Amino acid sequence: MIDKSTVKKSIDRICDETGFQLYDWKLKRRRNAHNLIVYITKPGGVSLEDCGVFSRKLGDELDMNDVIETRYYLEISSPGLERPLDTLEHFQSAVGEFVKVTFLKDGKMPETIRGKLSDVNGQMITLVSEDDEDRLINISAVQKAKTVFVWSRTSSSKKKKK
Repeated sequence: MIDKSTVKKSIDRICDETGFQLYDWKLKRRRNAHNLIVYITKPGGVSLEDCGVFSRKLGDELDMNDVIETRYYLEISSPGLERPLDTLEHFQSAVGEFVKVTFLKDGKMPETIRGKLSDVNGQMITLVSEDDEDRLINISAVQKAKTVFVWSRTSSSKKKKK
C-alpha cells in the first residue's frame, strides 16, 4: 500500500527545492501500476522544460526513498489555462480572472454563471457576472468551477484593406 502522506512530503520537498508551487496532485490506480499526476505552477507560467526538471527531481526522490514500491508512471504538468478550482487556495489564486461556476442556487437548483472573480472572503466568492452584476456565492454550494481563457481580438488579426 502506498502512503499518500509520504508521497505528498516528497512532492512538497521538490517544490521547496525548485521554487514551484504545487497546484494539485492525484494518485490513480492503472491496471498493474499507479499513475502519479502532479500539477505545478510558478509566476509567469510553467514550461515544458520546467516539467522535465521537476519530473527528474521528483522521480529520483521517489525512487531513492522507495516511496512507491510498485511500478508507477509519473506525469508533471501545469494545471492549464482553464484549470479547475477545487480548493479555497485555487479560488484565491484566480482572483481577477474570468471563471465559470456551477453552484446550487438556494441549495436546490444548479445555476451556471460566467464572470470575473473579484473577491474571496472566507468561504464566500464574489463574481462580477457577464451582465455586470455582483454575485455572492458560498464555496460550499459550488459544484464545479474553472478558469476560462478569453480569446481577445487584436488589431493585427484584422485584415487591412488596400
